[in-house]
Formats: sequence, C-alpha cells, structure tokens
Amino acid sequence: MSYIDVTIKDIVGKIGNNEIYLPAIQRRFVWGYEQIEKLFDSIMLGYPIGTFLFWKVEKPKTNDYTFYKFIQEYHERDSLNELAPKPEMKDVIIGVLDGQQRLSSMYLALQGSYAYKKPRARWDNDDAFPKRLLYLNLLRNHQTDDEGSITYEFKFLTVTEAKYKDEKCFWFPIKEALKWKEANDYIKYATEKGYLTNGIFIDILTTLWQRITQDKIINYFEVVADHLDDILDIFIRVNSGGTVLSKSDLLFSTIVANWEQAREEIEDLLKNINGKGDKFNFDNDFIMRTCLVLTDSPVLFKVHNFKKENVLKIKDNWQTIKDAIKTTVDIIAEFGFSQENLTSKNAIIPISYYIYKGGNLSINNKNLMRKYLVASLLKLVYGGKGDQVLDTIRNVLRKEKSDGSYILKSNDFPLAKLYSTKLPAEKSLLFTDEDIDELFEYKKSPYTFMVLSLLYPNLKLGQVKFHQDHLHPASSFTAMNLKQSCVPNIKWTTFQDAKDKLANLQLLEENENESKSKTPLKKWFDSNIVDKANYRTLNFIPNVDLELTNFELFIEERKKLMSKRFKEIIMN
Repeated sequence: MSYIDVTIKDIVGKIGNNEIYLPAIQRRFVWGYEQIEKLFDSIMLGYPIGTFLFWKVEKPKTNDYTFYKFIQEYHERDSLNELAPKPEMKDVIIGVLDGQQRLSSMYLALQGSYAYKKPRARWDNDDAFPKRLLYLNLLRNHQTDDEGSITYEFKFLTVTEAKYKDEKCFWFPIKEALKWKEANDYIKYATEKGYLTNGIFIDILTTLWQRITQDKIINYFEVVADHLDDILDIFIRVNSGGTVLSKSDLLFSTIVANWEQAREEIEDLLKNINGKGDKFNFDNDFIMRTCLVLTDSPVLFKVHNFKKENVLKIKDNWQTIKDAIKTTVDIIAEFGFSQENLTSKNAIIPISYYIYKGGNLSINNKNLMRKYLVASLLKLVYGGKGDQVLDTIRNVLRKEKSDGSYILKSNDFPLAKLYSTKLPAEKSLLFTDEDIDELFEYKKSPYTFMVLSLLYPNLKLGQVKFHQDHLHPASSFTAMNLKQSCVPNIKWTTFQDAKDKLANLQLLEENENESKSKTPLKKWFDSNIVDKANYRTLNFIPNVDLELTNFELFIEERKKLMSKRFKEIIMN
C-alpha cells in the first residue's frame, strides 16, 4: 500500500469524530507550547512535517486492545489522556503508531487549548495555568528572525492578551480557519475587521486557510495487523531509531501492551508521589527504570530484551514495587528534597531497591540513606553512565541465592561498602579534602541545600519550610551599602563573589528568615539571639567580629568549622 495524503482539517475532524485514537503503547503527550508554535510555522512555510504511521483496527479487534482519546484541553500539570469508551468507538478505527506528538499538537491547537505555567509561579497554584489558544499575528509579515530563519508569529495567548492590537499586531485564533469552507469566508472576515485592503493581512490569512483546509499536508502509511505482538514490533522498529522514545518508554509500551491496567496504575502512582512534600516531577522513565532495578532485570537493556517475562515480573510484583517507591519518596521528602533540589532521580532508586528487598527502616538506616543520597548527588555519580552506576550499586546491595533470585547482603544500609566501591567512569562516593573544599565554591543552589541539610540534621525539613538564608544579607553587598559600611573598594568584587557561596548560607525557618530579611548580621545577632554561644555552635558562626568589614575572615573561619563537621558527618 502506498502513502495517503489528506488535509489537516480532515485529520482533525476524524479525531473529533472518534475515528482516530492513541494505542495504549503510546507515551503521554509531552510537547511544549514552543514546539507547537514552531510546528505551525513550518506548516505555514510549506516545510515537510514528516510522515505518519497509522494502524487500521476493525471490530471485534477494537474490543481487545486499549485506546486513549486525544487531549483537547491540555493542562501542563494535570492533563492525562482519557480512556476511550468502547461503546463510542466506530466499527473501524485508526490507532496512531508514529506521529502522536504532531497530531496531538494540531488537534489541541485547532480544537482546544494549552494551559502552561506562568514564569516563577508555584506548581500548586491553580491560577498559575491560564487557558491559552493558539493565535497567529496577521499583521506581521513573515520575516527573518534572530537566527536568520523565515518565520511567522504564532503564540499561545489568553483571550485577554489576544485583544491587544496596533499597526503591527492583530491576533487571530487559528481554530476559526476550520469554519471557512471557501475563500469568500475569510475575505468576508477581513472585510468585517476592516483589513480587506491590507495586503499582509490578506496574504497571511489566505496562506493559513490554504495550508490547513486545502493542502494535503498529512502523509501517512496505513498498516493492518490483528496481533498486538506484530503491532508492538512495528512500533518499536519505528520509534527506536532516533530520539522519539527512550528505552524506558519502549519498556512502558511493552508493559501496557501486555497489561491493560498498567497505564492507569502507573499514572496513579505518579500522581501520588508527585504530590508528596513540596511536590516532585517524577515521570514514566523513572518508574520504568526503577521497575527494572527492583525486579533484578538487566539495567543495561536493549530493545530486543523487552520480553514478556520482564513485563510479567513487574506486573506480578507491582504492589510491592509501588509500595517501595511511595515509601522512598516519603523518606526523601522527610530529608527536605523536592522537585527543586532532587538533581538526579536515578539517585533514589537504590533506596527503593533496599526498601523493596525488606531493608530495615530504622532511624540509623535512614540517616545512612540520607548520607548516601547527598553524597551521590554532590559527587554527580549519575551524571554519566547512570545505568552502569545503578547496576554497580545494586550489586553492592544484593547477593544471589541458589535458585537465582536475589536478597539483601545485609539488613542495614551498606553506606561504608558503597564508599569503598569504585563506580563506573572513575567515580566514587568518597569525599576527599579537595572534594570538600570544592563544595564551598557552590553558590546558593540545590547543592548548597544538600550540604546544609547534613549540617543541620535536627531540623524537620519535611515538616517546616526552611530557606537558604544569607547570614550577611545579600542586600549588604550593593556598591552603595559596601561604601556605607566602609569596605575598601579593592575588596568589593571579592565580597560580592562570596556572598552567595556556601560559607555565607544557613538554613532558617521561613518565618524567621522573613523577619531577619535585610538586617545586618551583627545587628540581628546582637538583638535576637539570647544564647549566643549555643547559636554560634549550632550554626557554625565563628567567634570573630560580625561586622561586614570583617567578611573575609568570617568566611574563612566559618568554612573551617563547616568543613570539619561535614567530614565528620558524611564519613560516619
């Protein structure tokens, strides 16, 4: 069978008419709004947008497989594909094997909306995700952008934002173009808006209508197969040659092809763990990789290793896997971690393995887990060859029984053994004096939080909101304040460079941090601290003059106190 050409309007109509669905083997929609804007720019410019692969399924086979509907109203935080109700499905439907992201983008842009988070807004704020439609500026002629490419101006905007107009700006909701059956319809629109004589306006509108409703841009090949194994093989062959799917995505596809409830189970788990503590952003890749590690399957897997026996191990042990992952996330939330400072999701998988195999969750073992986690993140051991690192660490944790299954070598978390283990890429969890010195070059970041979380072990990081506070306030280091404090000009650059580094940071409860605010350290310390000796000890405040002019000595002496304590904690 040869390729078939149809218009975007035809395809969008079929999706809306319940004729085209997404097989369960497809991953979730992941395209960002900028990718969608660029897709429509390519469409307007007449660039090729790739071919598509469709799977034709006829009844009664439609009842044998799981399909999902396309997302129409996309929400960056909350959107999930809705399961396709069997009764509404036609006698013959199409499953998309290749092209899901592009088709989903076209459908929601032309029939729905895209709600993404406003910059700097909190993920738990419902108002941070305003509903946006895709608009095209009909008064900006295609021109060369900053990178030298010809481009049109597409943007996802709220209805309020789209009302703005001037001599170079008229935002048109592109979904309106689907309503026009002939050229006279958009000519009438231009007349009503007062732009009939505007050549740029008419030219862009004509091109848009032509590309979406007249040109046969969608080029697809249709396959017919009765057996899911055949479809899965086609799907893997199509999607394993580039960056379309990761290996974990392919495993996910295999799982859902052989376990119909898998997608709902995994999405429920993700919703649960991502809502813990100060929120996380775990994804399918994390779940799949964790499943492989926990079930003692090959971590360094290849496409041809996606076998049913691995899927069945995951399915048969799913409840225990799920419980281990939930417990792990509860524990790291207790440690004060969240999506803001968990710099490698792979780092927590060995903790899940230890829990899955029945490890002891005593206070001492939790402290060992915390040290392992902080060490692995600070030493960036998962930054390269992450699969090999996971395999090596798993081998430290486990031993093989006579029947080929695995159990823990020790009921205690083996931190000392992990420290002495040589990891792939010449990496190690062990801290040298040089490694510790390098920590003090970090500026306020997730990495400084990790160090401080160990140095302040008694803080209930999972229960109370703590901030990384500047001991000497950041506002003290402006040129004006440095001058007023009589700091010599020659030292300004040094002071300003060091103000955000670890030696000038502490963990302070949110309310206390707000009250401290811009108050100079010496003034705040003298006015608010009753037991000054104890406070100095707990917060590594050196016994030196706390005036800003003495900042260099303060940093030098505090670094010594923190280094000594960090070394004591991390190695014991």
